[in-house]
Amino acid sequence: MEKIFRLLNCNDVDRVALAEYQLEDNAQHWWNANKEVVFPNGTEVSWEAFINAFYGQYFSDCAKDRKITEFMSLTQDDKTVVQYESRFSELSRFAPQLIDTQECRCKRFQNGLKIEIQKQLAPLRIRDYSELYERAQLIEQVLVKEENEAEQRAGSSRQISQDNVRRDSKRPR
Repeated sequence: MEKIFRLLNCNDVDRVALAEYQLEDNAQHWWNANKEVVFPNGTEVSWEAFINAFYGQYFSDCAKDRKITEFMSLTQDDKTVVQYESRFSELSRFAPQLIDTQECRCKRFQNGLKIEIQKQLAPLRIRDYSELYERAQLIEQVLVKEENEAEQRAGSSRQISQDNVRRDSKRPR
């Protein structure tokens, strides 16, 4: 929904109204029962207050703590940079205090990348998240290309070696 809000340039009142429209079943019943508690008469409607109430209802402290721990230990592993960034962004919602500046966000993202990518990014000292993400993708593309070429060379040399073995075995002794 945040993506839609940015696209439509929504203020807090519109954000809450659109989110309220999307609620279904138990969430809708919960909101109908708690709207006045979250926004008593005369209280300014804020997106942050709505989100805090919603998350408080549907995400226990234990669940939030698990998500924060997962975010803190998140690494790229066998994911692509795009997949890693997607998970990074998803989990970062639960720990905004850990990435409250562009620099903190960049450091945490970079430290979770594969070491081969980190090595090439470290000297650049990038502090803009979009640039860091783009460079990581470019580096990954080059690494994948190198890996594919190495596999092709290895496959070619194995084929040549097998051909030589066949020729040698056909020669009379």
